[in-house]
Amino acid sequence: MIIFTRPPYPWMFYPYLILSVTDSTSERYLRRGIEAVIIDSGVYTVFKKLGLREYPGGPIAWMLKIVSLYNVAKRYVSSVYAVVPDYPVDYKGNPVPNNVEKTIRNIELALDSFKDVDWIIPVQGRPCSIQSVAKTIELLEQLGLLRGDYIAIAPNCNSRSEEYMRRLVFTARQLLKNKKIHVFGVPMKLWSVVERYADSTDTIALNSMCRKLFGRLCRTKSENVEAWKLFLEELRKRKCLGACCWEEKSF
Repeated sequence: MIIFTRPPYPWMFYPYLILSVTDSTSERYLRRGIEAVIIDSGVYTVFKKLGLREYPGGPIAWMLKIVSLYNVAKRYVSSVYAVVPDYPVDYKGNPVPNNVEKTIRNIELALDSFKDVDWIIPVQGRPCSIQSVAKTIELLEQLGLLRGDYIAIAPNCNSRSEEYMRRLVFTARQLLKNKKIHVFGVPMKLWSVVERYADSTDTIALNSMCRKLFGRLCRTKSENVEAWKLFLEELRKRKCLGACCWEEKSF
């Protein structure tokens, strides 16, 4: 299972990057030698931090931002994917009503308007309902929207329990046998639960490394560097989880 993340500083090398259009430094991370890049839609910033119910400027305007960063990344990396902007339901203070329907509408817009982009199709569901995720997959297939080879599953429950995550990813794998599956934001402690069924996840595990080392978020450059080294060590301890094995490079 590939772990997509982003180092704390652009001068650090990591082969599987997840970059967001909400981060002004994203382009500085791009360079030759990177294996794959996912352009994230910035759900956390838009819906959690800013508390919005819609992408600024609307879906098409936001997709244009994603496509712009996608095109820049393609200059450096051959395997670049972009996530269709979806709508979360697992943010307790700001669940988006009709998140499934709105996400499907965006998938249709993205596939019709930006045909040259390798989109990752996000699958949303009702709160804490694996059955609704299964129904969404079936509906997307009926509508002919499961195009491309990468499908993303959005955990639609705050609990993130081991049993729930296992059942969620197992269900997705049963319905998406010939697709690559990405699971958004799986905590490090649950990687071993999902790696049997998923091809990749993304993480901001650096925050947990900071808390492990200092009991709080990192505050200085040296603390961030130390936390990043601990994160890489955790990858190696877990025998790199398949595709995470790589030769560290410096630039």
